[in-house]
Amino acid sequence: MKFNKKRKNYKINCMSLRLCWDDFPEQTDDKAFLDNLLLKPEEEACNNSDCNKSIADSILSSSVLIKGDNYPVLQLMKDELLGKVNVIYIDPPYNTGNAFTYKDNFSTSDDRHSAWLSFMNRRLKLAREMLSDDGCIFIAIDQSELYVLKLLCDSIFGEDNFVNDFMWLHGKGKKDTWSRTLQQNTLCYAKNKTKLKSFTEVESTDWAKTNADDDPRGNWFSGSVSFTEKRSNPKHKNYYSITSPSGIVWTRQWQKSREEMERLLAENRIYFGPAPEYNSVPRIKIFNGEQTEVIPRNIIDCVDSTRKAQRHLDKLLGVKGVFDNPKPVELISHLIEITQMKRDAVVMDFFAGSGTTFEAVAKVNEADGGTRRCILVQSGEVVETNNQFRTIFDICKKRCELIAEKYKQTLEVWKLVIEAAPSVECLRSSSEA
Repeated sequence: MKFNKKRKNYKINCMSLRLCWDDFPEQTDDKAFLDNLLLKPEEEACNNSDCNKSIADSILSSSVLIKGDNYPVLQLMKDELLGKVNVIYIDPPYNTGNAFTYKDNFSTSDDRHSAWLSFMNRRLKLAREMLSDDGCIFIAIDQSELYVLKLLCDSIFGEDNFVNDFMWLHGKGKKDTWSRTLQQNTLCYAKNKTKLKSFTEVESTDWAKTNADDDPRGNWFSGSVSFTEKRSNPKHKNYYSITSPSGIVWTRQWQKSREEMERLLAENRIYFGPAPEYNSVPRIKIFNGEQTEVIPRNIIDCVDSTRKAQRHLDKLLGVKGVFDNPKPVELISHLIEITQMKRDAVVMDFFAGSGTTFEAVAKVNEADGGTRRCILVQSGEVVETNNQFRTIFDICKKRCELIAEKYKQTLEVWKLVIEAAPSVECLRSSSEA
């Protein structure tokens, strides 16, 4: 469409996507107050090895559960963990206004969003700083603040670093007069999308119905094994040529190394189209029963429902209904697995809740022999509806201890405290050094 630049009275419509809200300060915004806080191991005894121990030291060899408000905890950990966390999963309050085990209402009489935005903005900015350059964050949310959160994350992480909204189908859904919402949203952002590895999941093939070349191995379907010429990078190590049986040369960037391609060609696993022309773009043959790596769908329907997750937690703790709406372990383990992060990755959840993320990390480690470590943060928010556990932290700690024992994971428990004078033991240790 062409515009007449000589026309003086045409109208230009502009729309700003900036979020504006009234900021609600928090106590530890005051550096003087923050300077009086510190993190220390839960055990009261202080010995030579523990006096100067840091969270960064602990996370080298074990997972860590920290009791305290996550904002000052993140502030205190930031410098030690700068760029060292590979994956963050959080399930923060959704600001629904409903009464749960945890606080989920940030509304004031005339403003529904500002207090929640202030709360999330502080924590997400710190989370971004702790992510590694190739790291990413998953944020669970429902439609109460979904679109507000998307704009907030765009401003913190950058629009270009948005990966996707991974929507979990969580059972029969939530209904109102007009519709039934079947999904819960999980926004994913990269620290730097250009350095984030491609996401991958493994599927077992069972849907191939045809056998175009009468391969004796049975039915197969074809999958992509290359980039188009336009998208290919001539400088990439996988940029090379292969030749079809009819002599057609295909030069492009392949999704397999030259050695892997030679093996696939020798095994008749590359399909060039029907004989005798063999003039189709080469594709890989995938047979029924084989496991293949595919790009993950953003619809997640392969994990348990909220109801099953609740039953799992109840059985694990031996008490019914101590924590509302826990996430399925399989949901978080699925998200960890598709990132293809290294097997000794550091995973963080600073809204730990009932401790599902720790169980997910433990199960993934058991499945692939990994040594991933987990940093969990949970406040001592009081549970008013249950007598066995006084706080949400107590629920989380009990679950984590049970899981650590079951999966042979090392777990240290720390706490946020107001700084006091050094103990006699620590002073003696310092003087003897």
